[in-house]
Amino acid sequence: MMNTTRRAVLAASLVLGLLPNVVLAHDDQHEIIHLMKGMFDTPENPLSVEPVVVIGDNAIAGWVQGERGGRALLWRVDGQWKIRLCSGDSLKDPKFLESANISAADATTLAAQLAAAESKLDPAVLAKFSSFEGTMMIDPKAGHGGHKHGSTTTP
Repeated sequence: MMNTTRRAVLAASLVLGLLPNVVLAHDDQHEIIHLMKGMFDTPENPLSVEPVVVIGDNAIAGWVQGERGGRALLWRVDGQWKIRLCSGDSLKDPKFLESANISAADATTLAAQLAAAESKLDPAVLAKFSSFEGTMMIDPKAGHGGHKHGSTTTP
């Protein structure tokens, strides 16, 4: 009897302890989608943002706009999400993420969560993510006009 009660209490504590993290992750996803749509969405060319994976102050979001698509690497700066760069398949590579100053553990976890989230998507959407060529650095201090067209530098 004692073991059953103890397990129930431990399980409830675990669930209650993790619940705020789940809520925070959902809020982060919502903020990231709102940020990206605010920057790039237009009535004639709507932006779709999915999936969004978040680890700490780093995130990756897949996006599609018309026939184009890619992935964005974001970070939280002073409590606000900012787009660091846009790229294609390189954002699935933990080593690339590490080169963007993300810890090895977080880079591995981000890549794994991204792979799991993307496994549920239509292959046509994934092909659009992969079609983004090079890496486009984004100036987090600027608005929509702050991105550098055609830049293929790495972080």
